[in-house]
Amino acid sequence: MSQALYHEGRTLMDAGNLEQAVQRLKESVEVAPHFKTLELLGECLLKLRRPQEAIVPLAAATTLNNQVRAPSLLAQAFLECGEFLDAGEFASRVLEKAPGNRVARSIMEVPAVKSALARHAGDESTA
Repeated sequence: MSQALYHEGRTLMDAGNLEQAVQRLKESVEVAPHFKTLELLGECLLKLRRPQEAIVPLAAATTLNNQVRAPSLLAQAFLECGEFLDAGEFASRVLEKAPGNRVARSIMEVPAVKSALARHAGDESTA
């Protein structure tokens, strides 16, 4: 059942029916959480301009799998929410594994991210 819901959600996503895809992917996660389903759910929510809602599924996908796609999307969600330090930290993690990752590289170039990371590094050195 979970696989069928996942595939239906994926098909809806590919067709641009993002709201329906979100519903099917959520149903799939309720039956059997899988990192790819959570990742696609987060991606759909980002495309729908709902980054706050995307954080939890993307964080779960990041925890369940060691690849770089989910954490790069998570960094993007944090960036869109104005959480610049979190965006920079996840982008940095992605770049450690995949130095050429374009999403993470672009996030690291955002002035607010650079500033948040520099402030955080300064805070840690004075602690």
